Amino acid sequence: MALDLGPCRVYFGDADSEEDLGKTQGGVRLSFSQSVADLSSDQYGTEPEDQVITGQGATITCPLANYTLDSIALALNQTKKSLGSQEGIKGSSLVGTKLSSKAKSLLLKKYVDGEISSDKKDWIRFPKAAPIGTFELTYDGETQRVIETIFRAFPDDNEVLYYFGDEEAAESGS
Repeated sequence: MALDLGPCRVYFGDADSEEDLGKTQGGVRLSFSQSVADLSSDQYGTEPEDQVITGQGATITCPLANYTLDSIALALNQTKKSLGSQEGIKGSSLVGTKLSSKAKSLLLKKYVDGEISSDKKDWIRFPKAAPIGTFELTYDGETQRVIETIFRAFPDDNEVLYYFGDEEAAESGS
C-alpha cells in the first residue's frame, strides 16, 4: 500500500516544452466527473437496469502564488503586452471563442523527498487543457493574493483526456 502526500509543480504550454507556472498556495486540486443516462425497461420497474456514460470531464484548480501579469494573463486567456519597460493587459472580449482553442498541455509533477520528480510515474498530463478565466482577487491587509486558475481538460485529437504516469506505458503497455 502506498501513502501519498505533498505538493506538485504545474507546467503549461506546448507538449514536452511546457513552462513552469511557479509556486502554488492552497493545493492543486483535480476533479473528475462522469455523466450517465439510465437505461430502463418496464420489466425492471423504476430502477435502471443499466447506465450509459454520456460524458466525462476533468477540471484542475491551480492556485498560483506568483502574482504577476503573466499569471493574470494566463488565467484570463488574455495577452500581456510590453511597450519599452512597461507591461499591461487589455481585457479584450472573448465572447464566442472556443475554450479548446486556448488549450495546451497541462503537466503536474509531484514532489518526492523535497524535489520535483523526474520519474514519469509521478506525473499527470492533460494533453489539452485551457484556463476557464474565472478568479477573484482580494485586496486587504491580511490576505495573500493568489490567482486561482481553473483549467478545463478536453479530449485531444486521439480522444485522450489525461494520462496518469508514463504515457508510453499507458499507450503501448499490456
